[in-house]
Amino acid sequence: MTKWSPNSWRAKPIKQVPAYPDLAALKNTEAQLATFPPLVFAGEARKLKKQLASVAAGDAFLLQGGDCAESFAEHGADNIRDFFRVFLQISVVLT
Repeated sequence: MTKWSPNSWRAKPIKQVPAYPDLAALKNTEAQLATFPPLVFAGEARKLKKQLASVAAGDAFLLQGGDCAESFAEHGADNIRDFFRVFLQISVVLT
């Protein structure tokens, strides 16, 4: 396994890629995305791997959901927080 970095994905083989006729717009979009907060922190990802192992072993329940195609314009800390609140409310109902 190679060490992860923000640009390590660029070394992966491309299976599907749209044509980007305006490379300046692409660079501007990538720069904007780089300013957004992370969706998941490293410690959360490690914890999730352990929790998914419990699900796979039949010792835990998984509630999964999310937007299929959220807009970049709507992406931000407030929307992430609000979406997380909805999942917390669902988990309370399931409990």
